[in-house]
Formats: sequence, C-alpha cells, structure tokens
Amino acid sequence: MNNMISEALALGFSGAAIIGTDELVYVPKYRKYCEENLCGNYGKLPVCPPACGTSDQMHERLLMYKNCLVLQSEFLPEEKTMEEFIRGKRLHNELTEKLLDRLKLDNILVMSSGPWKKNSCMSAYSIDADAMAKACNMICWGNDGIIRYFSSVLFN
Repeated sequence: MNNMISEALALGFSGAAIIGTDELVYVPKYRKYCEENLCGNYGKLPVCPPACGTSDQMHERLLMYKNCLVLQSEFLPEEKTMEEFIRGKRLHNELTEKLLDRLKLDNILVMSSGPWKKNSCMSAYSIDADAMAKACNMICWGNDGIIRYFSSVLFN
C-alpha cells in the first residue's frame, strides 16, 4: 500500500493517504448538491443522479470495499473563473487515470472529482470530502486561495 502513496506523490499529487472505508463520513443530505445541478450533469450522465442510483444504493456499493486511497491535488488559478475550476478538475482526474494505469489495480471503485467518464463523484456517493481530508491529515478548504481537488480509489 505504501507503493500506492509513493507512486501518487511521484506522479504529482500534493497528497495521498490510505484510510479504511469505515472512516468515510456518509451524509445523505449531500446528495442535494447533485440535485441542485451545480455541475450541470444531473439527469444527463449515467454516472450522475438519478441514473447512478439512490444515495443509499451508492453507499452500499462503496461499503463493498475496505480501503480507500485518497488523492489530492492543489491548483492555484490566476483567475477564479468557472473555466479554471473545471480545468483543475479535469487535470486532477487525468492524473488519477495516469496513476491507475501505473498501479494496474483490479476490482476498484473510483470516486472522481466531479463526474468523470465512468466514475461518479463524491457528492453522488454522499461522502463528506472535508471529513475525509481531515482523516488523511489534509486540508480540504483553506483561506489561502488554493483550490483542492480530491478523488478516491476504493479497493480490497
């Protein structure tokens, strides 16, 4: 497992840690962020609600795994525009894909930073990203102008 962390850091993630999935904080009311359609994908993508399943169904799927590799990247945009925010998400998700190509893991579940290809985001799973970051000794929300993105790779 330490190999996963060292590979992630060598690839360019600002943080990487492994926690148990039992440390993930499930908050069903977070599904409202999907329902508010802030990302514009609600009802449009199969990895997004309502097509991906209910919050409880997503949580049951997540609990089939014991371990969670948490990946963090930091992005300091010159301008805080929606385009820059989306670009940061894309770069983070592409970095996650590169890591998965290197690790060659089987039977995994990926929670991406926003919906990404065949992966649902943490909001769809109703996971508290701030609590997850704290469990990993990482910062989720800071007052330093840095935008932090997270993805998680669940495995047994």
